[in-house]
Amino acid sequence: MIEIQIAGAGAGKTYGLAETLIGHIKACTTHKKTFALTYTNSATAKIEQEIIKQYGFIPQNLYIQTVHSFLLNEIVYPFSSFTLDDVYNDSSIMHVGNSKYKNRLFKTLREKKIIHAENVYNISKQIVDEMISRHSSKLKKAKVKRLLAILENCFEKIFIDEVQDLDDDALRFFEVLGSNGIDVYMIGDPKQAIKYPKAFDNFVDKVSAKEYVNILEINNQTTRVPREILAISNSFCYEGQQQESLSDVVGELMYIESTDAKYDDLLSSYISAKQIVCIDKKVGRYSTSSKHKHSFPQEIEEMIRESKHKKDKVLFAKAAFSDFFNDVEMYGAKIAINNLRTKHLLTFENKHYAQLYELCSVFTENNVQFIVQSIDSVKGLDANTCVIITSPNLLKYLTKNGIKEGDYFNKEWKKVYVALTRAKHRLVLALDHDLLLASDIEAVRSSISELGFVYHH
Repeated sequence: MIEIQIAGAGAGKTYGLAETLIGHIKACTTHKKTFALTYTNSATAKIEQEIIKQYGFIPQNLYIQTVHSFLLNEIVYPFSSFTLDDVYNDSSIMHVGNSKYKNRLFKTLREKKIIHAENVYNISKQIVDEMISRHSSKLKKAKVKRLLAILENCFEKIFIDEVQDLDDDALRFFEVLGSNGIDVYMIGDPKQAIKYPKAFDNFVDKVSAKEYVNILEINNQTTRVPREILAISNSFCYEGQQQESLSDVVGELMYIESTDAKYDDLLSSYISAKQIVCIDKKVGRYSTSSKHKHSFPQEIEEMIRESKHKKDKVLFAKAAFSDFFNDVEMYGAKIAINNLRTKHLLTFENKHYAQLYELCSVFTENNVQFIVQSIDSVKGLDANTCVIITSPNLLKYLTKNGIKEGDYFNKEWKKVYVALTRAKHRLVLALDHDLLLASDIEAVRSSISELGFVYHH
């Protein structure tokens, strides 16, 4: 059975998930595993904190994980050899590079019994879905049926938060489980589906009439977004998903301009106060760089994994990269690369040095003044103040200036909705004139004033 709950920004999805989980755990009489899954490690921490807050502790048979960790540890590693005759015992997050070489990289890693993070959803689907071409024979289909019976005896229920972040393959994987006796509860907001903007919508449309699917009433209430901000964000909602604010806060809509003497100090103060300052993508003085968003090139990561050590290969490579990143920031590229080479007794060719210097250049962009968050990364977060660095593209969607109906609810549209719904009190547009060189600033001021934004004194 699959239950699908759609709930908008600030609807208390994590609180509601924890409450539903606790009710299930209390009623559960078996020793099967119950899973709470979400997209990021920070999101799993939020679920853990909420369950401890409501229940006092984490029950022994409850496993809180990212979807990737669940699929790797419960599906790929133990069962890929059973239904696919492929063995995986390790995973990699190394940079893929040019997409046309992606399948070649996946094949190279597979030969070494390594699965790439980008291939986890697809392989997991193949393991359990008897409808794919790899399971064309009766024998192979029988193996898949046997595996699903095993999983039904092991899994009590799977709760998935932020389900809109899953792609078609991952959604199909959970559909297969839900249609084969494993209860799956999904909660999410299609309006926040940035990475795969159509996947969750298409999934809901496809399964809504299935006998094993129950679509719950949409939760359109928000306890976070103030009324003044909601007046704008609601114009980015699907029909029937406009939200009602339960917040007592009216909210403030403001804008600042880079020509103001206080602009830099104001932006820095918001960043240092850990308010949300975000941009759709790094540009000019604004970077979203983080060591968590990069990795060593493939050959160098493999060298480090295979160097003389007795530790977990994945964790060892991650630790090495973290050290390298810190050395680049502290000492510069040359010393960082030399430290990496000597510490792990690596032998580099000229191409390896070139790759590492290129990687270092990403960390040390000379024109960067502000390290801010990407809009993609602030989903699930909130703060009293949210500042949006307003790029021309984001401004175009925010004001709907020249946006055709066919572009409604695409990736850029949904980024605007996410950015608009982070603030609990004050929403600020930061107008950097260097980013808006091709724009008529007077027209920009006029268009955002019509939305209700006033100058930030």
